[in-house]
Amino acid sequence: MNENTNHLFYLALVLAGIILALLAMFFNYSLKLGTRTATLEKKNGAEQAQIDKLKEEITKLELEVKQLREAYQASQQKLRKYERNYKE
Repeated sequence: MNENTNHLFYLALVLAGIILALLAMFFNYSLKLGTRTATLEKKNGAEQAQIDKLKEEITKLELEVKQLREAYQASQQKLRKYERNYKE
């Protein structure tokens, strides 16, 4: 019976060692994952800032295009007016 107890004790020690090793790997992975997540969130924040800047630039360009279109239409109307006056 004593020999059986020794085997069970060593088996329990080995299993405890394996469990501790697995826990250490899991927590190390969790720490790395947390660091990776923080890095990605920081990168995402920088990319979001770029996206916001580009959206502002698009809005400005759209306004510029609208103003140019209006100026073009006004110049076309003036041209038609001058053409009508010239024909008369």
